[in-house]
Amino acid sequence: MPGRHVRFSTENSFHSPPPHLSSSISTASSSSGPFTPPSLPYASLPGPTPFAPRRSYTDVSIAHARAHRLMAFSESSLLSYDISLHPSTVSTHYHGLSSAGMLEPAVYPPQSTFSIVTPHLPWTILVVASNGRYATVSDTLTALYRALRVNVTPTKFNSLGTHKLMRRVAVAYTHRYMRLKGHHGYAEEKAAGVKRVDFLMGCTKLRGLSPTESAGVWRLHLS
Repeated sequence: MPGRHVRFSTENSFHSPPPHLSSSISTASSSSGPFTPPSLPYASLPGPTPFAPRRSYTDVSIAHARAHRLMAFSESSLLSYDISLHPSTVSTHYHGLSSAGMLEPAVYPPQSTFSIVTPHLPWTILVVASNGRYATVSDTLTALYRALRVNVTPTKFNSLGTHKLMRRVAVAYTHRYMRLKGHHGYAEEKAAGVKRVDFLMGCTKLRGLSPTESAGVWRLHLS
């Protein structure tokens, strides 16, 4: 759509008019070369994927790892949450939800820190226990929100590699700030520029976590 502006910060703007992205967009170079997402069996999912080492289940704690019922991966997950929004917007159809439940361990065995990866993003998200003992459900939702609010640099944007993916991120960015049009925060959200959450390209509905083959690493499922 002509005239759409894709901003990366208040000092550094990037003009991109999807669906006809400017030919001036180029892959940023560095001493180590441009970021290139690895080839994956997740071709139907948008965006690049982080590197997650694969290991066999050699530890009983890994073999029996599970997520809290509120965070467990399911097509009909207990929590209804758009991770592009603040955790205070979480809702549920689960009648047993309580503030106490949000303070229970997010994963079992309980861990003071753990990492979250997803095929949708080239970043790993770290969850740290706020109580000093184990990371809670609330800690996890907060970590997701804060990590995804981090700004994206032009270099990382260009690392998407194709105009199609850049267009999809640009559209996600536009939709994100346009939903605030006419409300407080619209101008600030637009001026803040592209954020990591835009790399999800609209796939922001939480479906939960599932264990990976690496200790302390959990896969985030979205739709």
